[in-house]
Amino acid sequence: MRHDVGLSYAQAGAVVAALSVGGLLGFFFEVAADYVSRRWLSALGAAVYGAAMIAFGCAGGFWTLFAAAFVWGAASDAFTHGCEVALVDLAGEDLPRSLGRLNAWSAVGDLLAPVTLALALAVGLGWRAPFLAGGGLMLAYAVWLGAQRFPPPEPPEAHDSPLAGVLAVLADPRVWMLAVLMGLFALLDEPLLGFTIAYLEREGGFGPGVATALALGAVAGAVAGYLLADRWTPQSTLAHALSLATTGMAAGLPVMAFAPWPALILAGGGLFGLSSAVFYTRLQAAVMRLRPGQAGSTGAVVSAIGLVGVGFPALAGQVSDAWGLAAGLLLYAAVPAAIFVLVLAFRRGLRGA
Repeated sequence: MRHDVGLSYAQAGAVVAALSVGGLLGFFFEVAADYVSRRWLSALGAAVYGAAMIAFGCAGGFWTLFAAAFVWGAASDAFTHGCEVALVDLAGEDLPRSLGRLNAWSAVGDLLAPVTLALALAVGLGWRAPFLAGGGLMLAYAVWLGAQRFPPPEPPEAHDSPLAGVLAVLADPRVWMLAVLMGLFALLDEPLLGFTIAYLEREGGFGPGVATALALGAVAGAVAGYLLADRWTPQSTLAHALSLATTGMAAGLPVMAFAPWPALILAGGGLFGLSSAVFYTRLQAAVMRLRPGQAGSTGAVVSAIGLVGVGFPALAGQVSDAWGLAAGLLLYAAVPAAIFVLVLAFRRGLRGA
């Protein structure tokens, strides 16, 4: 994509970051999940999601890619959070395990996405075809979602107005602690794998297909982690579970990025992915259960606070342009250490989350 459209690493990082910037609009969709039909919120979000994917696949320059990614990111919030808030009502006490299964299926999509891109390139279809096809499938999925039954939100008299609800969430110090942790963890999302693949190609000497396959070790580890998250640390407090998971991330990420042998790269990626999945599932469940009846508003505030780090992929791209991809990846490698320090600092406050 970078060569085809003529992007610098900084521009490529900005395009990926635009997915998160779309969360500026997604904030309102998440809050809405506490008040409006989750079914229509999710279905309409999926429809716009599909349209944005198609626009992304048709884009011929940086600004079109950036705009499509921005809309894509906003629509994904409406789509996913409408479903997730409904899941809170459906799952009850089984929420962590239900979230693990949901995230495992999501990780399967993460696993299939680069494989699909690699196959499309291998047979000469180019990078655009998977986005166009994926957009069409998402439009069909939107129709299917619209035909489902979702639990309704609480009646209006059961809670405050949307603005008052958001202000109440903002006044809760526990929300801020969880938001800082979630915001830092969000830095370790898809852009990290993109920079890792680029590094393995350019500095590691691996071909594009092999580099992509090696990076999938993290995704495969994530699938396992999501399925095992509730079993790996069943009796642990939130702080203890997050500490263990962060240690695994800190150990696995540098090995995934810089190890010289494929087996070590896969092992490091697997450890990083598994630990990341456990961290995210436990933290996500804590956020969604923190304030009963306000799962959407709480998630919206947490997401909005986390947008402080939205420019991180572009920063990593600028560092990579100036000093090489290894320097950019070292920025990412510092993130788990920062999370670990904060988990220790927040240990007492996390007891009430």
